[in-house]
Amino acid sequence: MEIQHPRRIMALGAPESGVLHLLKELTGSAPELITDSIAGLSHTYTLSTRYYTANIPIWLDEIPSISEWRTEFTKPEAREVVSVLGAWLFCFRKPVKQEHMDDIKEALQAIADVIEKACGYGADMVCLAVAMPQSTTPYLDLGSEEWEGICMEYGFEFVDSEAKGKNEFGEPMGVGRIEDALKANDWEGGEGDADFEGEGDGEEFRESFDAEEVEMGMELFGMKGALHGEEGEVDEEDQQAQVEELERMMRKMVAVKDMGESMPEAQRKKFAAKAVKDLTKDF
Repeated sequence: MEIQHPRRIMALGAPESGVLHLLKELTGSAPELITDSIAGLSHTYTLSTRYYTANIPIWLDEIPSISEWRTEFTKPEAREVVSVLGAWLFCFRKPVKQEHMDDIKEALQAIADVIEKACGYGADMVCLAVAMPQSTTPYLDLGSEEWEGICMEYGFEFVDSEAKGKNEFGEPMGVGRIEDALKANDWEGGEGDADFEGEGDGEEFRESFDAEEVEMGMELFGMKGALHGEEGEVDEEDQQAQVEELERMMRKMVAVKDMGESMPEAQRKKFAAKAVKDLTKDF
């Protein structure tokens, strides 16, 4: 059976946390890094088991500021994004200092808060905290049981990406464990999809599909500021920065186009109508 409208995966982490490296190990390829940030990129992971096949869209995001990221993703409009997710892959470098460990815990708490805000307690999602290699030998030498306890506290399963082979129970470790966890998940969309307000006919949808991409990109990755710029005088350097942000947003619009394409037709029409309405309000 082929799943036509699967839920999505959110792969994220702090800058330089190794998200692209993990995706390459997991899927065999990774999206091209166009700017210095992975935020806004998308990818696809093809899952095939004896029970189903599915092309799972993967959305990538970056968390340069945990508090700001939490604020953005706990807004009411962010529910539309979070509610269509079936899995979270949070990547982090193995900590060298205690402050790094504190940041990891804070990020895990932020993601847990976002999930609970959008989907309630006990949401049906796979949540994996993936420890990536560290160039500096970590002196915070934590055992797997300690890591598992820390991550479990926030609703995540700990995975050491460097682990190979199988554990004492014959279960795959490392990237193999990630693959198994994702294959065992329920990817059928529908119940987790957000209800989008607004109505529109097919012609309105066709005319507004680009607007859909703009709105989703701006809501998900905080790009609205690039359209408005700073108030008052803008010097040449600021203008150049705004141009670069606009170009980056356009690339993101293309990258997340699958958000609408994979939706059922009726939902796509509502989605497009809402996007047009919101864009008109913003402009």
